[in-house]
Amino acid sequence: MDLQRGTAGLLPYLAAGSGRTLFYLAGLLPQAGVEAKLAQRTARASLAPFVRTRRAVFVNRRTDLPGGMTMASLAAEHADAIRALDDGPVDVLGVSTGGSIAQQLAADHPDVVDRLVLVSTGCRLGDRTRGLQRRVADDVRAGRAQRALALVALSIAVPNGERLSAAAAPLFSPFAARVGDLSDLATTIEAEDGFDLADCETIKALTLIVAGARDRFYDRALLEETARLVPRSTLSVFPRRGHVTVTTGRRFAATVEGFLSRG
Repeated sequence: MDLQRGTAGLLPYLAAGSGRTLFYLAGLLPQAGVEAKLAQRTARASLAPFVRTRRAVFVNRRTDLPGGMTMASLAAEHADAIRALDDGPVDVLGVSTGGSIAQQLAADHPDVVDRLVLVSTGCRLGDRTRGLQRRVADDVRAGRAQRALALVALSIAVPNGERLSAAAAPLFSPFAARVGDLSDLATTIEAEDGFDLADCETIKALTLIVAGARDRFYDRALLEETARLVPRSTLSVFPRRGHVTVTTGRRFAATVEGFLSRG
C-alpha cells in the first residue's frame, strides 16, 4: 500500500485509496506525528480494510502540543483539519483515545462529521484506566520515559501487567531513547482525563460503537452508557476480543463498512 503524506490544518496525516473520505483517528501511539515507523505500520494495518472503497486518512496528534490542552481544543484542531481537506462532512472513525477525541469532535463540530465509528472507547475513562493513564503521564513529566512506556505496553499486553512495569522499565530504555520527548503523550493523556461525554452537546451523527467483550479498559456498563448518551447509535460487542484485537479479522471490517455504506 502506497501511503501519501500530507498536512491538514495542523495535523500530519497518511492517506491511501480513493473515494469518499474516512477520517481515521489513531489510538495513543508513543510518538506524535506520522514519521515514526510504528505510526506508518499502524496506518497501513488500520487503513487496509477500507482503501478499496474510500480514501482513508490516518491522523495522529501533532508535536509541540501546548500544556493544558483540553479534549475540546484537540477536537477543534481535528475539525480544522477536516475543513482543510475540503471534502465536506466526512465519516470519522476513532480508536481508543482517538475515539474520545472523535466523540468531542462530533459533539462540538457536527458540521464536519457525517457518520461516526467509535472503537474500543467510551463516554469517559473508567476509574482503573484513568488511574493507569495518570501514572503514565506522571512518569513522563518526571522524566521516567522508560517506565511510562513499560506501563503502557504491559497494561495492554498482559492482564494486570502494570504491576510489572517498574521491574521491566530498564528493558524499555533503548526504545525510550529512540522515541525521545514524550511530553505530547502526557498532554494528550491529561486532556483525556477530563473528558466526559455526559458534559458535551448531544452527538447528532449516526454512530456505530464497536468493542471487544474482553476489553480491560472499557467494561460493558460503560459501553452501554455511551450508547445511551448517543441517541442514534448502535453498540456491537465482539466476543473473545479485547481492546486491541477487536479490530483484527474480517468481522470488524465488514461491520464498519456495512454501517458506513448503508443508505
